[in-house]
Amino acid sequence: MDLSAIYSSHPVCERNILARLQRGNVSLSEVNEWSLALDPDTDISDQNHPGGVQSVLALATAARISAASVVIDLGAGIGGSARVLAQAFGCSVLGIERDPDRCRQAIRLTALVGLSNRVTFLVHDALSNAAGIADADVLWGQGAWAHFPSPEQFFDLWLPTLTTSGRVAMSDAFLAREPAGEEESQLARELQTLWCVHLTPIDRWRRALETRGCTLVHVRERTEEARAHFKDTLTVSSIWPIGTVTAEEQHSWVLAGDAIERGLLRMYQLVAIKHA
Repeated sequence: MDLSAIYSSHPVCERNILARLQRGNVSLSEVNEWSLALDPDTDISDQNHPGGVQSVLALATAARISAASVVIDLGAGIGGSARVLAQAFGCSVLGIERDPDRCRQAIRLTALVGLSNRVTFLVHDALSNAAGIADADVLWGQGAWAHFPSPEQFFDLWLPTLTTSGRVAMSDAFLAREPAGEEESQLARELQTLWCVHLTPIDRWRRALETRGCTLVHVRERTEEARAHFKDTLTVSSIWPIGTVTAEEQHSWVLAGDAIERGLLRMYQLVAIKHA
């Protein structure tokens, strides 16, 4: 599947979030970022990654994000992580998103919750170039960098935008081992197609950082959190309004759960410091 096609019908979108607020009789004049990010009843939020808000806060704490931080969120989507970072830590965030409609949604939702002074967005393909992008002290990627086929090419483009002693903070899905047999190979291929990702070993991302002047300072596995996320979301999506989620997206959650059970898929968060 094409990435644009996936996100044109993705359940994490402005339309579904605003519809959820309307069903709850929430006045838009009273909405803040926590209104968008937290939904304990139906889990329709602006957080497009396992672990939701808590995963954002955990990664941000490991990356030592503060009010003085300037963050570039590469693959920002509709801006859920970026807004939580600004709301919780007071930092400035530039979200880079290739899909124009997702970027427009991010801008509107950010304006709705009054964070446009700290969170901005740019329509840009992160694999084309990084020209003209302001220096940052944190490069952030949450559930997004697996879309990029080459960690080496990705870091060659974006590490130059990071200040010395700046941090790389990422959380994503990784291939834990090579598939065993045709059944597992088909599982991996189908999941990569449905998510439009490139599942590569975590060691390849580590080496790409280390050979480019970065030192890993934090590695935390979050596979159990992801396992619970896919199981719970699959369950709760059965009560979502018709049209909220596609059958393909739900099937991807089933496959992800299966891949985790088989020990084929693992979720990690990493933080590295740039030294040169």
